[in-house]
Amino acid sequence: MQPYLNQMNSILTELFVEYARVYRAPGILLSGGIDSSMISYFVSSNFKEYTILSMGTEKTKDKKYIDIMSDYLKKPYIWIDITEQNLATDITVIKQLLKNEGVEINIMQVSLAAGYFTIFKKAQELGITHIFTGQGPDILLGGYHKYESVTNINEEIKKDLPLLEIDKKRDGAMAKHFGITLINPYLENTFIDFALAIPQEYLVQGREKKLILRELGKKVGLPAEIVNRPKKAFQYSTGIQDMIAKIY
Repeated sequence: MQPYLNQMNSILTELFVEYARVYRAPGILLSGGIDSSMISYFVSSNFKEYTILSMGTEKTKDKKYIDIMSDYLKKPYIWIDITEQNLATDITVIKQLLKNEGVEINIMQVSLAAGYFTIFKKAQELGITHIFTGQGPDILLGGYHKYESVTNINEEIKKDLPLLEIDKKRDGAMAKHFGITLINPYLENTFIDFALAIPQEYLVQGREKKLILRELGKKVGLPAEIVNRPKKAFQYSTGIQDMIAKIY
């Protein structure tokens, strides 16, 4: 695995060196999972000024891990409470934005979009114009549960690549509404090409998924709780889908 680990580190390092030449004082969407935590690590290593943005309902399972990353980075974060009242106010706009982009209107897509809508609204208030996300590894690095049971993980990942385009449309629509540019390092062509060439045994072993990214987390010194945190879908870990279900 070591050569692939080194290559992943080099690709992300080079991307962030370039980002630092172009952008100033970006935001980070941090959920406390390995994907966004790794992005936070690279942002902290390359930017003097940045803002960590996190969100959830009162039932969120993320806050514990966000606190851990905040302590690790020695950087406070801005927490945005997701409330049923706010969602009820915004849901019509969210659905229309999805419709405009041709994204299917269903409870999962609306829940995911609502989370981004909420955090981008706050970012606009703060004057943040560029935000890093950890979108991508759940597909590119075999993060979903279904990859545990398929024979050829690499081929299954290739079949799922169109789903990333839907994610980009959905998230991009919410960002554009608030005049925000999304930066998705894992969705850069250089990273995608690399990810598609990783041997499947470095992606999934038994029930452990995104293995190579977790190994990189260990290599750069991320907290063990972050490296070992099991995958939990954003719409569930934040508690947002349960809330959307009440008003959908």
